Amino acid sequence: YSYARVYTMQHFESKISPLVESTLHLHCPQGAVPKDGPSAGIAIVTGLLSLVLQQPVRQATAMTGEVSLKGKVLRVGGIKEKILGARRAGVTCVVMPEENRCDWDELDDVLREGIQVHFVSHYTQVFPIVFEAREN
Repeated sequence: YSYARVYTMQHFESKISPLVESTLHLHCPQGAVPKDGPSAGIAIVTGLLSLVLQQPVRQATAMTGEVSLKGKVLRVGGIKEKILGARRAGVTCVVMPEENRCDWDELDDVLREGIQVHFVSHYTQVFPIVFEAREN
């Protein structure tokens, strides 16, 4: 929430945003669901921005990556399992941390085939991928 709020204030000043006018607390307790949690950081930021901007996210896209309070996208685990799940769901575009490039490179070609991957190190790189052709 914190980074989504900052991003909205920096990039959409003319738009009155519920993220700027309100306070939201998302509590994701550590260990609540095994393998879930911080990996959803960029997805949560993207979902909040989609809601505020009233614009859907690019279809057939999956994303993973923890996001810091300053927007840095951090390494996550379980890339092979996440790619397997994305393939099963028909995903053709994946956004993941730059720090996970080595995990992607280790995957078999059959798993990587047909998936366009974008490696990012900051959320500002995520936005133009998931909100295609958006004019501020």
